[in-house]
Amino acid sequence: MRTKMIILCGILAMAFLSSVGSTTVRAQEGSFPSKPVTILVPFGPGGIIDVGTRIFVDRLSRELKVPVVVDNRTGGGGLVGTTAFLSMKSDGYTLLSASGAATISTVHLSKTPAFDPRKDLLPVGYLADAPCAMSLAKNTPFKSFNEFLQYAKANPGKLKGGMSSLGGETHIMFELIVRGNKIDSKMVPHPATGGLITAILGGHVDWMTLSLPATMPYQKSGDVKIVLLTRRSPELPGVPSGADVGLPEVSVNLWMGLFVHPKTPKPAYDRLVSAVGVAIKDPEVSKKLSAAGFIVAYKGPSEFSKLMTEQWDIFARVIKEANIKVD
Repeated sequence: MRTKMIILCGILAMAFLSSVGSTTVRAQEGSFPSKPVTILVPFGPGGIIDVGTRIFVDRLSRELKVPVVVDNRTGGGGLVGTTAFLSMKSDGYTLLSASGAATISTVHLSKTPAFDPRKDLLPVGYLADAPCAMSLAKNTPFKSFNEFLQYAKANPGKLKGGMSSLGGETHIMFELIVRGNKIDSKMVPHPATGGLITAILGGHVDWMTLSLPATMPYQKSGDVKIVLLTRRSPELPGVPSGADVGLPEVSVNLWMGLFVHPKTPKPAYDRLVSAVGVAIKDPEVSKKLSAAGFIVAYKGPSEFSKLMTEQWDIFARVIKEANIKVD
């Protein structure tokens, strides 16, 4: 009898420990996040994606109830940071905040792509975007995009245009304007935004394509004239979009979106998707992003994936047709 009691107690003890262990595992799985979360930005501090990310992380930190920190990894137009992100643990504790330039154009520009964003990046949420803008130098006589277009067609090769993001959103806009209208305008590339601004202010280029946030200060000062946007903006209600002038593909905005590794555990992924969706809809976040030049345009994972596919096709075609290459 005593032996049977000992065996029974042993069985009950094992069952109890097994139950406790199982409960502990479930609690751990459901407790994400239990430590700080990092958002890797593949661009330098002070850039538009960095600024937008830093505005957003404070609210996301409150939603996740853990610190959220930004880690800048620069180089290669976003390629260095994005590649570094893919080599990190797929536990959900590191996210990538990137743009089309970092996740799409860098791949098309590479002879041996290090990744495929359609397979190697799992969308968490499309947060916000900023229109790209075409602007004219102050000394040009044109007052609208149509006036510019008429002159450019009648005077091939006389106008010089500038851009500063090789293969990026503003370069795509430049090529779509030129190719979509079959105009001959010499392109003068610049390695940085500052150099491009200096060029148009000095009259070295007649027109340029740049993000709206970077262009607006010069529009307000009267040093440039914005005549076309990839999307209409409430700040410039009279400026047409690409679609308004018969160029529907001139619609690639400079966007900011969050990704995780495809192998991220589902509980962690679902928690991040939920938290991001709540945080980005905070009116205070929207207000601050708007002040920085962004327009909040949240898209969940499925919509974001669809947009990535659409832009993949546009970037691929334009980069191939324009024979855009990295030296």
